[in-house]
Amino acid sequence: FHELARISGVPILMESHDPKTIIDTVVAIAPSFGAIQLEDIAAPECFEIEEGLVDKLSIPVMHDDQHGTAVVVLAALLSATRVVGIDLKESVVGQIGLGAAGLGIAKLLLAFGVNNVLGTDLNPDAIERLKGMGGKHCDIQELMSKSDVVVATTGVRGLIKPEWVRPGQVILALTNPEPEIEPEVALAQGAAFAADGKSVNNVLAFPGIFRGALDSGAKQITEKMLIAAAQSLNARTPKDSLVPDPLDRSIHMAVAEAVARAVEPSNQRK
Repeated sequence: FHELARISGVPILMESHDPKTIIDTVVAIAPSFGAIQLEDIAAPECFEIEEGLVDKLSIPVMHDDQHGTAVVVLAALLSATRVVGIDLKESVVGQIGLGAAGLGIAKLLLAFGVNNVLGTDLNPDAIERLKGMGGKHCDIQELMSKSDVVVATTGVRGLIKPEWVRPGQVILALTNPEPEIEPEVALAQGAAFAADGKSVNNVLAFPGIFRGALDSGAKQITEKMLIAAAQSLNARTPKDSLVPDPLDRSIHMAVAEAVARAVEPSNQRK
């Protein structure tokens, strides 16, 4: 926060896994802060905590593992689909893994205008959340056979079998350090574009998003602001890269300006 966006970040650690305790604690200390970033809270508790805090507070709240990751993935997909000459909004996008990051990605893609988002996970509650957003559930092999674009955030090394890759697909296997399928393997099977998670890091998103939210006096971080952040990152991505250099401070300031412009007057504190 300080190095990339000149924001004073104060880490607050809580020895609790209970959503109500976390919500009550953050609400109690919130008057000291201009915004709240939630970090390393797993699904499904992260959804209840974020929704509870957004409802109770009039300052921006963002769960970085959901929304920061989603912004950088959207920026990366805009770059990748441009390289291979397909329209992201008209593509079938498959999301493998519906934890905090996976559901965040699916939700932002749907908000961006992707009409057909498929998802797969072993957790029935995650599948119901996806359906509630407007996505569709299928098993992993059906997803691989139908999707033009595949994003994987499962934590499972080698989950995507080489024979499942469909020629012409865009595949982002984002689990670090060992992806669901190695990019070179996917490319050898006919993928048009493949990458792993080494360059898709949410540090590209959250400093600028918070700076823009603070500069504009936003009460909440909206999907419109997140999409503006992703488009700003994509606009500044070199032609031979998936996303910009995260250590380039000008990138974060550009994201902040784009986010601030996307804030609706009704979302500003008076």
